[in-house]
Amino acid sequence: MLLVIDQRNAHVRCDRKTLLINRGGATAQRIPINLLDNVVIIGNPTIDTNVWRALSDAAVPATLLPARGSQTVTTIGAGLNVTLPLRRRQYRCAEDATAAIVLARWIITNKLDSYDLPLTRPQLAAQQKAAFLQQREKALAQLGDADSTDTLMGLEGSIASAWFSLLAASLPERWKFTGRNRRPPRDPVNALLSLGYTLLMSDIRQILISEGLDPAFGFLHQPCPAREALTLDLTECFRAGVDDFVLGLVSQFEPSDFNHHQKTGCRLNKSCRQHFYNAWAEQRINWPRLRQQEGESGRQTILLREQIRGKIMTLRQTIKTALGETET
Repeated sequence: MLLVIDQRNAHVRCDRKTLLINRGGATAQRIPINLLDNVVIIGNPTIDTNVWRALSDAAVPATLLPARGSQTVTTIGAGLNVTLPLRRRQYRCAEDATAAIVLARWIITNKLDSYDLPLTRPQLAAQQKAAFLQQREKALAQLGDADSTDTLMGLEGSIASAWFSLLAASLPERWKFTGRNRRPPRDPVNALLSLGYTLLMSDIRQILISEGLDPAFGFLHQPCPAREALTLDLTECFRAGVDDFVLGLVSQFEPSDFNHHQKTGCRLNKSCRQHFYNAWAEQRINWPRLRQQEGESGRQTILLREQIRGKIMTLRQTIKTALGETET
């Protein structure tokens, strides 16, 4: 269950593993923590200290989003578990140039494959879609020869640019979408994309931690202060799912549903945010599956968190293979 707290006058406290959300001095909601798998806090409601402790103990991540201004997004969650052998492999792989390239190629391959999902959207411009597919095939053919993270990042960047050019050619002009921009987003589509990516990363980060991996040490993205490289790496495998979500959702909004500020960029109006979060909560439960089973037709879905865990299982085996270890 996704819980969104979006009222400045809300006061959240914890009693016997249950969150009590008070508004105007009265308890408006009682939510058992064991029903939650993510909490989003918008703005500056009052949150008791024991709430953070209870959420951490239950391994429920909380994403803190600013209501306005230029503050950064903050994610709070439980600490790393004690799966030390796996984490030692991760560190060895990240520090071994040859092994890290194997993992970086795996990430880019997964990202390129994941575009199959939004490419099924009927509103995509046919000519630009054909050009994108050709560029993607070219990039896939070049992956095997890429021998550095710089080369791989260049391939990833060129494909991402081509993808957003395809979106720019496909979306109605009233959205004023000309390509990807962020920090802050300058148009409604970029505002929806940025919010979706942020929420996706919150889920990925917490599952990485619960599985014993260190979100700070990646293979494609390089570690640096205030950036969790492995979270970014795994996010690349799922970004196209957010793009697909936004393509399906954008027609439910109007440009007037967004506020524009010179310094803080473009954001959904408060009156429309709940619609987005309701749709995102449904999407997390019914995340489209990239690969269908034989005999299936139409879009098959599975919990987002289960898809992330499945991808991490494959990542763990790929780390062992990159280090030359055999399955035992």
